[in-house]
Amino acid sequence: MFAQPSRARQTKKEHKPVKTTRIMELALIGTATAPDSHRRVLLQSRTVKLIGLLLAVTVAACAHTSAPTSETSKASPATAVPTPGTGAVTFEYLQRAPVPAVCEHDPGELRNGQLPPQEGHRGNVGIALNYNTAAYKVAFGNLTGGAGGAAMVIHCNAGGVGWPESVQLYTAGPQLSTAGPKWLGGIDLGDLTHGGSEIVTDLSISDGVAHVTWMANGPNDGACCPTVEMMADLRWDGSTVVAQNVRRAN
Repeated sequence: MFAQPSRARQTKKEHKPVKTTRIMELALIGTATAPDSHRRVLLQSRTVKLIGLLLAVTVAACAHTSAPTSETSKASPATAVPTPGTGAVTFEYLQRAPVPAVCEHDPGELRNGQLPPQEGHRGNVGIALNYNTAAYKVAFGNLTGGAGGAAMVIHCNAGGVGWPESVQLYTAGPQLSTAGPKWLGGIDLGDLTHGGSEIVTDLSISDGVAHVTWMANGPNDGACCPTVEMMADLRWDGSTVVAQNVRRAN
């Protein structure tokens, strides 16, 4: 007859399956937890990548939208500057324009705005400069009903003090690009007011007429300091330049 196992041994055997089951449960819990953690990491990684992609798209869209505005702002100044029409007289053409005999100089053509030296003739001839504004005394507009013309003030001397200024009118002519502008004629302001020191202060062109304002010497003025303000309209009559509406302005 076999001896019966003790109560302690039976209890120990009965607990073995419980311990195995607990270990399996823990293993299963660990197995289930690992994939969940991995999924969260993947989800976070994908979220970060998506946010980065959206930011890149937004920046690209902003850059594309702002580019035309930048190009327009660069183009605006260029389009705001007026340009002469085809065949119109420009200041570049006036710098080599023909001029009549003035201040004891023979007729000739300007070079860079000045008449080249002439043997036996002292002094100089050139486009008059306004020393107050540092601008040349020129104006542009239609004088003959054709292409854009110009008016230009000539300042000259014969080796001493300046003589009265004159106003010369020009049109484009058929050979503008090769021979320069065509001279229509001009007015010596000294022939109108006989002051001896006529100086142009304003010049403009409108309605086919050149409008000129100048200072002339009064009866009590010194040669240096004219005080009488005069105005006149210079018009091309089809054959020559005539002065009209000569009047005192002050």
